[in-house]
Amino acid sequence: MSSDKQAGRQVKKIRVLIADDHPLVRQGLRAVFDLVKGIEIVGEAGDGKEAVEKIKQVKPDVVLLDLRMPKVDGVTVCRIVKEENPEIKVIVLTTYDSDEEIFGALEAGASGYLLKDVPPGDLVQAVRMVVRGQSLLHPSVAQRVFSGKLKSSETKPSFDLSPREMDVLRLMTKGLSNREISKALWISESTVKAHASRILHKLKQSDRTKAVLFAIQKGLVKAQED
Repeated sequence: MSSDKQAGRQVKKIRVLIADDHPLVRQGLRAVFDLVKGIEIVGEAGDGKEAVEKIKQVKPDVVLLDLRMPKVDGVTVCRIVKEENPEIKVIVLTTYDSDEEIFGALEAGASGYLLKDVPPGDLVQAVRMVVRGQSLLHPSVAQRVFSGKLKSSETKPSFDLSPREMDVLRLMTKGLSNREISKALWISESTVKAHASRILHKLKQSDRTKAVLFAIQKGLVKAQED
């Protein structure tokens, strides 16, 4: 009996949070996983801001994340999650498969990219796979990635800026202060300052104004980008 109890203690349920702005989608996903042993839904979020807050609260093992959500988009949510809790796995579950969205999600650290037409059994398997450290792409997405047909910012120089540094640079272009950028990106003001410093270094510019003008000239960002 003691061995059985010991084995029982070793069984840990996979904790999943669902982030999608459609209540029916969330209900449907919950219904799928309620029938699965070893996986439990520990939270739901109806927009990106709520997703960030809930993820911080419940610390799930896996986040099922829609991309196009109100308040904070899915790619930004993914970046925040992976920066603050890199051990949390993110599976993008969306109806969209544009090159920009696929590239953005994968760069942000998503472990999986699935379309919402995926069979329930495959979705359950995907959750188990990413917890084991594996990655999973929807067949149509995988074909484009591995065939080299996936396009990112092909003609734009990168200057080795990270995705988060690009986020900061875009908001710098809008004239936002460090405090405003920290609120927009849900990161600390000191982190914004660190990113801004690295941006200036990488662009070889002495101040923010010169860095923004240089970035616009090189096509990294658009003037007053919305």
